[in-house]
Amino acid sequence: MITLQSVRYNYMSIDSAIEELVKVVKLNISVQDMELENAAGMICAEDIYSPIDLPPFDRSAVDGYALYSEATSSASSNNPIPFKLVNYGSVLPSHNNAVPISTGQRIPEGADAVVMVEDVIREGDIIYVMKPIPKYGNVSRKGEDIRKGELLVAKGTIIKPQHLAALSAIGMTHVKVYRRLNIGLISTGSEVVSPLQGLKAYEQGFILDSTSILIFAVLSAYKFMNVNWYGFVKDDEHEIKAMTEKALNENDILIFTGGTGPGESDKTFKSIVEMNRDIRIIARGLAIRPGRPTSIIIVENKPIFLLSGFPVAAYIALYEVVLRALYTLLKIRNELFIEVPARIVKRVYGSAGYDNYLRAKLFKCNEDLCVEPIMLRGSGILKSLLEANALIVIPRNVEGFEKGEKIWIKIL
Repeated sequence: MITLQSVRYNYMSIDSAIEELVKVVKLNISVQDMELENAAGMICAEDIYSPIDLPPFDRSAVDGYALYSEATSSASSNNPIPFKLVNYGSVLPSHNNAVPISTGQRIPEGADAVVMVEDVIREGDIIYVMKPIPKYGNVSRKGEDIRKGELLVAKGTIIKPQHLAALSAIGMTHVKVYRRLNIGLISTGSEVVSPLQGLKAYEQGFILDSTSILIFAVLSAYKFMNVNWYGFVKDDEHEIKAMTEKALNENDILIFTGGTGPGESDKTFKSIVEMNRDIRIIARGLAIRPGRPTSIIIVENKPIFLLSGFPVAAYIALYEVVLRALYTLLKIRNELFIEVPARIVKRVYGSAGYDNYLRAKLFKCNEDLCVEPIMLRGSGILKSLLEANALIVIPRNVEGFEKGEKIWIKIL
């Protein structure tokens, strides 16, 4: 059994920690068939190729009249070309005929262009065309949207509404997806209580929870996750172990908030590593600011992430450690963050040996994007999250960024 005395903070880099994690953990996530209307936000479990061309035939891109383009070559306002209208059918009877056609309808055989309704003069069953119409003018060609055999959705893609539209267009009603990942969320700390206790809790020396609701809300936005919140656990080793045992049996992954520090009252790490289970410690502390106490433990192939009890530190670690790890383990193809270049308006410094995450405001300045760091760096300063819409990352091997320097920032 591992003992706390045998484990010291090692402040591993995030990249190294995730690399070690994926070497050890293999998530057992089954595949299920799901109706398209319920599949948005789920992870696609197969490569899906189109069995047909889209459009499957040449079709009209406008409301108008299908005709033979070459017959309009001499048309002008001074020389309008007449075409006799015939009922819509599969074949254009003659080059002197035109067929009324609606947007999306198949182009009749013998026609190769469509003139718009507003570009003709109609007199009874005769239309007059007053300008040449190019071949395939106002026509959507067969396969111009999607080609037969083209990859539409790759395995590991988080399915978006536009994917569902494409799958529906090729006749699919169901799609194979990975089942939802069950994530257990546990808040530890004898001083942390529910907001239901009211503001009087502060007068009694307690802290109203803000961290676990933050983590719960972020994770709940991902449809491929099912978040089970187990409430508050006191800084008691027996209570923590009992809750951990229960949550491990019901989830694929556990996340703890609080109790990760080196203090005597921080019992979470000690309680877990001294459980009578197959345990492997990936990281005791990570080289990030904020969020240094963040730790990762594997218990019988199930990852447990220990996050700070401070909301800002937990928020940063949730994105940069937990979600990055999950995206890697699940082989998700989508980007976790959108990153854009922006010009920084103030000089900023990092901490040597640590990846530094600064909350920031991204805004437009003239024709450029600019970013201003929010100079509130405390791990528990909620206001820094309220004001931020971006993150500045100062890598551990970079001293800082100079005012006016163009850097990549992450959009929150």
